[in-house]
Order: sequence, then C-alpha cells, then structure tokens
Amino acid sequence: MARTLLDSNMGMARPRLLPVAFAASFLGAAGCIMYLNPHCDDGIHDGSETDIDCGGSCARRCTIGFACDSGADCQSGVCASGRCVPQPCFNGVQDNAETDIDCGGGTCRPCAGGRRCTTGADCFNGQCETASKVCYSLSSVSFATSGTYLAGSKPYALLAGDLDGDGNLDLVTANELEDSVTVLLGNGDGTFRRAAANFPTGEYPTGGAIADFNLDGVPDVATANYHGNSVSILIGAGDGTLLPPVHYPTTAGAATSNLAVGDLDGDGYLDVVATNPEAGSISLLWGLPGGTLEPSLNVPVGPVGGHSSSAPFSAAIGDFDGDGKNDVAVADLIGRAVVVRLGAGGRALGPEVAHSEGGVGPFICMAGDVAPDGKLDVVCSNRGSDDVSVLPGLGGGILADPVVSGAGAGTGPYSLAVADFNLDGAPDVVTANFLTGTASVLLGVGDGRFEAPLSSGLVGDFTFGVATGDFNLDGRPDFAVCNATSNDVVVKLSTSQ
Repeated sequence: MARTLLDSNMGMARPRLLPVAFAASFLGAAGCIMYLNPHCDDGIHDGSETDIDCGGSCARRCTIGFACDSGADCQSGVCASGRCVPQPCFNGVQDNAETDIDCGGGTCRPCAGGRRCTTGADCFNGQCETASKVCYSLSSVSFATSGTYLAGSKPYALLAGDLDGDGNLDLVTANELEDSVTVLLGNGDGTFRRAAANFPTGEYPTGGAIADFNLDGVPDVATANYHGNSVSILIGAGDGTLLPPVHYPTTAGAATSNLAVGDLDGDGYLDVVATNPEAGSISLLWGLPGGTLEPSLNVPVGPVGGHSSSAPFSAAIGDFDGDGKNDVAVADLIGRAVVVRLGAGGRALGPEVAHSEGGVGPFICMAGDVAPDGKLDVVCSNRGSDDVSVLPGLGGGILADPVVSGAGAGTGPYSLAVADFNLDGAPDVVTANFLTGTASVLLGVGDGRFEAPLSSGLVGDFTFGVATGDFNLDGRPDFAVCNATSNDVVVKLSTSQ
C-alpha cells in the first residue's frame, strides 16, 4: 500500500508557473493598491520583489531586462541602472580579453571546438591547435549502423551499463507491451548478442535505470511500470542475466512513467523517485540493505496535488546546491515546469521551487553539467516543441531560465542522452525523435546552448529511447536507439574524423 508522507513541507509550496492566482488587495494611504499575503508565484509585482515574482526575497532571480536593486536580484548577478544586464562573458560580443565570443581569455568560460584560442587554457579540452589557433575538435561528426537487434514488444526506454562485468557496455530495453526487459550483451567491437530470454517486469514498463541496488558490485535494473503503478527491481546475477523482479507499488491510478535513482537520505543505499502523472505526485522509495526498497511514500507535486493541477512525468536526482546532499528535480507537464526540492538532511526535503521548463512536453529530463562550470544543470527533451531545454545551475539549488535549442522541425524528440561526440570537451546531446524515426545530434557550445542539429538519418520508426557509450572501444562515443513499431535496437557507431 502506498502511504502519504506526513511532512508539513510536502506539497505545500506553490509552483510559480501555475495560472495566475488572485490576491486580496486594498487601497493604501497614498491610493496605491496594496496586496495581502504576497507570493512569488502570483503573477503580481508585490512584497519585496524587484519585478514580477523575482528578486528581493523570492528564490527566483530576475532575467535580463527585469528590474533589480542589486546583482543579487539577477540571474546574471549584474544590476546596472536598475535593470538586470548580462555579464561581460554572456553579452554576445567578443570583448575584453575574450579569444572568441564570450569565451577564452582567462576570464570567461573556455571555448568549444572550432573557436579561436591563443593557448590550451582557452579551450574546454585544453588543446589549442598551433597552426590555426582554434580549439581542437573532430572536424566531422557522423555515424554508421553497425547492427539491428530484436528486442521485446514496443521497446520504450533504452539503458546502457556493464551487466556481465567484462568491460563492455551492454544495452537493456524496457518493453512496454511485453512487460519485460531485453538484455543485449556487448562484444566490445560495436556488436551485441541477445540474451536467451527476456526478463519479466511489472505491467507496461516505460522508464528505467541501471544501478547497483544491493551493493555487490554488479549492476541491477529498475523499471517504472505505467499500467502496473509500480517500480520493479531486477537484481543482476553478474553474467548478464537478471533475477526475478520484486515489485513495489506506487499509488493507485498513478500511471508511473519514469524514475530516477540516487542516495537521497545519505545512508549509502540507493533510493528511487518515481513519477506519477495521473496522480499528480512522486513516489519516494527508500533503499534498504540487500537491494530492497521500503513501501512508497506518495508526495503530491504542486500546491494541492492531484492530476488536475500537476502531471509529474520524469525526475532527476543530483546535488543542485552543492551541499553534499542529493536533491530532486521533477518535470511537470501541466505546470510546464521543473520543480526542485532540495535535500534538507535525512529524509526531509525542502519546499518546492518551480522553474520554467521552456518547452512543450512530454519532458524527459536528466541532471548533468552540460554547461560545464561545476554546477549541476537540468537538460530536457521536449517532444511537443521539437527542442531541447537546458536550465543552467546557478548554485544554491537555483536554476536559470531555460536555454532552448531546436532538435529539428517536426522531429518530436522524446528522450536524450549526453556525450562529447566531437571530443572538444563541451558536452553534446543526442535525441531520439519519435515523429521522424531519426536521431538529432546537437553539438554543445559550452554554456547550455547547442549548434544547429545534425541528423543521423533514419534509424527506425516511433523512436523512443536512446543511450550513449563507447560500444567499440575506439575512444569515440557511439549511440543506440530503440524503435517501438519494429521492436528493435539500432546501434550507430561513430565514424567521426
């Protein structure tokens, strides 16, 4: 049975991106409208805010052009003449000591591949080419199909990890219509061999993760089960096979869609955060010795919870405020927001702070330093708006407004994975494009933005999942996708030069 978490913080904070709330008001002595109980999510410039719902005592900092009293009110940290303005290294101009626009020179972030440099210190990868004075990268990024492998019925999510301990990456598909996972064992040369049989899960697995739940050094598999309203844990046997699943209910009618794995309470055991879009909640499943989980704690997302006010679709776990305790970020389809709750020590979570996601869902979001500055960011694929959003971490658990990059018109990117495909030191992403059966590679600039997408060409039909890794051990990242109608996995090896 699912339980409700009895924590006064849980579900009480108000995400900023819900429809504008009404605020009681009265006329002050000077005839000005005075608002009672100001909030940082009511669409009104009130309280100590320096602009609408930002600055002052609000956790959200103001974006460029918004009013401010000091740099502390601004995402950029710079307030000039009462307005937030860009930092010199983010103004779109090559100025001061920069070796290229907004990069290099020792005072700005390093430069991505192909940008001008004078020394290796100007480049993310530390390599400034002597003759051309540009940061090194592979000159072309391309991929070739190395094989197509049968999965189960309607493979929905694709995971990568070394299940048999041979040093080669393996692939796992979550098969929605078969209630199973398929294991493809890597041979180390870019080819794979299918395990003899699929392994059962809960009903309709649509998300998952590979992690070592029982701390025996062998990776295990977890699935989020959409129709099963549950999470399943399949312990790895060490030879690429999986033991029978143990199922953990989330909550009735949840439509549990995805999950994230990490040690939230700091006890050394992996915990699970599962998203329940139809219940407007997340389920927290605390890890126990032996790879088991406690019964779920159901936590509403949004001011009142319930499917009418929020639809949490995916989640990420990471230390967003740099305090050594893991935090939770949840992508909410209805609020079109990434809702962050900071770890407060033990099993307590702080109040919700909602940030605009920047795209149209469904959202598959993950945590990573994709604008590499030592602060954790959130990066999302947005199927409804054909783009990728990056919410750069500002420190303190606060995320900047999203930077949005297109994945190609009409592509419908459902999921994404991160790798450095051109070896320039700046992270790139690849998206699995549901609508076109293609994959888009977006080369990173290094600040959360990406270059125009490169298409890998047709890789399947109704392409849902994508995973990255060096499948043939040649030092260049490859990727693989799973296709829902042909029930297969296509592996694409890098031919980049």
